[in-house]
Amino acid sequence: MKQILISIITIAVLTLASCSGQYDNIEKYAGEVVYPASYDTALVKIGYERVEIDLLKQGRIPSSELKMGKAKQTIVEYDGQKYPQGEVLSWVNVTGLTESKLYRIKVYTEDEFGNYSIPQEVAVIPFTSQDAELIGVSTPKLTITPTSMVVDWPNGLNSPVLEYYGLSYSYKDKNGSDQTGSTTGTFFVCNNLASEEDVTVDISYRIVPIMTEGGKILDTITVTQPLTVTTPSPLTTFTPSEPVILKANGVSTFTSAACAAITKLTYPLHVTSFADLLYFPNLHELDLTGAGLQNVLPTLTYDRNGVKTQCGGGAWQPFMARVDKPADINIAGLPLLLSLVESGQITKIRYIPNSLNFEANPDLVKLVGAGIVELVQPDDPIFPKEVFIEPQFFVKGQPVDNNWEMTSYYSGDFLPRAGLTDCGKFDSQNEKVNGDPVNLQLSQLIQSDGKNIYRCVIKMRSASMCMSLPQEYRYDNQRYKKLRFKMFCGTKADDMTGYNGNFLAPWIRPMNYLWNFGNQSIYGQENWGVDCDKISNTDIRNNWKEYVIDMTANDGGPTSNRRNRVIVFNIGHEPSEAFTYNASKEVVLYLADIRFTKD
Repeated sequence: MKQILISIITIAVLTLASCSGQYDNIEKYAGEVVYPASYDTALVKIGYERVEIDLLKQGRIPSSELKMGKAKQTIVEYDGQKYPQGEVLSWVNVTGLTESKLYRIKVYTEDEFGNYSIPQEVAVIPFTSQDAELIGVSTPKLTITPTSMVVDWPNGLNSPVLEYYGLSYSYKDKNGSDQTGSTTGTFFVCNNLASEEDVTVDISYRIVPIMTEGGKILDTITVTQPLTVTTPSPLTTFTPSEPVILKANGVSTFTSAACAAITKLTYPLHVTSFADLLYFPNLHELDLTGAGLQNVLPTLTYDRNGVKTQCGGGAWQPFMARVDKPADINIAGLPLLLSLVESGQITKIRYIPNSLNFEANPDLVKLVGAGIVELVQPDDPIFPKEVFIEPQFFVKGQPVDNNWEMTSYYSGDFLPRAGLTDCGKFDSQNEKVNGDPVNLQLSQLIQSDGKNIYRCVIKMRSASMCMSLPQEYRYDNQRYKKLRFKMFCGTKADDMTGYNGNFLAPWIRPMNYLWNFGNQSIYGQENWGVDCDKISNTDIRNNWKEYVIDMTANDGGPTSNRRNRVIVFNIGHEPSEAFTYNASKEVVLYLADIRFTKD
């Protein structure tokens, strides 16, 4: 019995010992936490008083599609504060970073038990209002009159420290009224200012700052800076951009006071700037045809081979168009012109279609529909069916080549020009050739008064004269399709035989520029020619022969390089044989009624 009792006790002890260790493998894991999934990157982008942090290498994923194990939300932590996001995010927008200091930002996930993932940490200095106050905006170009001011950044507002996206401005006019405006451009005008007083314009720029390191920030911000100026006296002299044009309009004193009485201005087609419009506070009408202006054309001098001659000066002629291709026309001050229209000051603009490429500017095209721009029609009186080429465009041919030498005389009053010896004068009513009186049959001419005739004495084999326009213009042969002129031979028929017969048939040569003067055209040389019939022996000294040249080959279209501004009347045809001048048997021819016609 005693042995049985000992055995029972032994079994119980062994059983208890065995039970006490059966949960050892579980107990050693009882205190371990299974953490939620963590992020695999932290890429930071700087904004205005905020940053964006991308947290996954695969990019930004909507929360509804994001699977990160047991993670229930994203936590942002900085400056000892936690900012739960309420859901799991693939990127975070951290706001409220108003101090210009180094922020250490941690981002991690949290599960439903409050367990955190291993955090991603970034150290970043945000862009704040303190940084914005240090941004320097470039100084504008100011044009100030007693009553108005142009604020302009002709080179734009972008810089190494900012990208520009527009501005708004405000100021008080002379009546104390608040004036405001905005633009996405780099130009605005302040009107109705008081003379000789300070005016402050508050300008608010919409910009994206560019940081020295890290490039552009994420946000567009507004930076406001004041601009204070003092307006001048109405008697203050200004320097005009187009003095010749203003003088042609009768403006002799360049002050706002002197310009106050002007209500209409006319500009020629070669205008390069409308900046002077600012000085005319009562200007209401603008004529952009150039019609009626005297002494407004530029001049161009040819000086070579010991001969100086020139063309230009005087008035615009209807057969003249601006030489530039439309895409090359760039007129300064167009925003000012638009501003004056928008303000109601300018109410009428007269414009020749396609003359200044206004068609490429949507704002100007709108003015046509609004009735402000009057389009000059083809049958307008400024474009008569027939237009004579005036002697202001005569050019002696010899500066091109000595073989082009020809002694020229003119029967009217314009030539010779003062200071030049390129053309002489003759009396068409009392003409003699080689000692013999010549009846020039003036009744056969359109200009029968004999006041617009060129007397041409052949000196060399390629004797020539030219009709040349200033560099700013070309012949408008889309409008004026035919060149017409008459030619007369004053030398006896017996002396115009053989070699001299070459001079009875002129060669008309339109071109972009005269040879050896290539700097006078940016479109290269586009020359062509037309051979003309000879004057018959029976017509010599009896009849003027009319020539009609089809000029439509000079298309002058918007992309064409053929922008002819010179017409050479090459009487000699450039034969290979030399010509010997004989003073007792001069070869004398006459050109008259040189004109353009529409058909």
